[in-house]
Amino acid sequence: MKTISIVIVAVFVLFSSRGFSQVKVYEDNRVKIFGDKPTDDLNKDLSMQVYGPNGEYLANGRLGFGDYGTKINGMPNLYLGEFGNNTDSDILEIRGSKGVYLTHTQGYEYSHVIGFMRWYSVLLTQRFEFSTDVYATDLLLSSDERFKENIKSLTPIGLKIKSVQGVSYNLKTDMSFNFSQVSTPGTDKEKKDLAELNHAKERLKNLERNRYGFVAQDLKNIFPELVEEDENGYLHVDYMGLIPVLVETIKEQQQQLATLRNILK
Repeated sequence: MKTISIVIVAVFVLFSSRGFSQVKVYEDNRVKIFGDKPTDDLNKDLSMQVYGPNGEYLANGRLGFGDYGTKINGMPNLYLGEFGNNTDSDILEIRGSKGVYLTHTQGYEYSHVIGFMRWYSVLLTQRFEFSTDVYATDLLLSSDERFKENIKSLTPIGLKIKSVQGVSYNLKTDMSFNFSQVSTPGTDKEKKDLAELNHAKERLKNLERNRYGFVAQDLKNIFPELVEEDENGYLHVDYMGLIPVLVETIKEQQQQLATLRNILK
């Protein structure tokens, strides 16, 4: 019996020492896993660092979630970190086998989605979809000739553009609020409710503003190439694709004006 107890204690100590060699907890509660390089966090900003196995840099640290090991199409389900074979890529990768979603408040299950990419959509058109307004300092689209084939000049389209109807509109919203108005919030819940109410009001104000655009169903009858239908049957307009259409229309009008000037002369 004494011999068995000694063996158990020895095994426990062995596993404990291995565990502590892989996970280091500092007195200020910082945690380092699978490595410890003090120069990696001189200011002690991080709560946790996860290192990987690649060389002296200990790069490729990653976190797996849930059924990570269950592979779909030869790839793991969920992970966060550096997943390539680079020694020190310093690139953050996020992967979900069915896609990547950015959410807010109650998340995906409550349709609180900011933007997403689903892998089956990638296989079709490679797109990341946003359900919010997107602000950027600039937007450059790939347009190199080497990416294209079957390049053809647009045929005269002046008459077609006359049929396009621009409209003003407001976005529909199903937002409803059931927050109690609190003039001087006291509890944490009241503060949270008031902050959520103010956020919802600002979002509603933005949704209700007047917008200009086109009705996709109408535009599809004139320029079907500029309208795409998604897997749910909703139509989307390639507004950028209208730019060359408008340019060619202006050129046609300029040619017509030049012809009229020659006739008048």
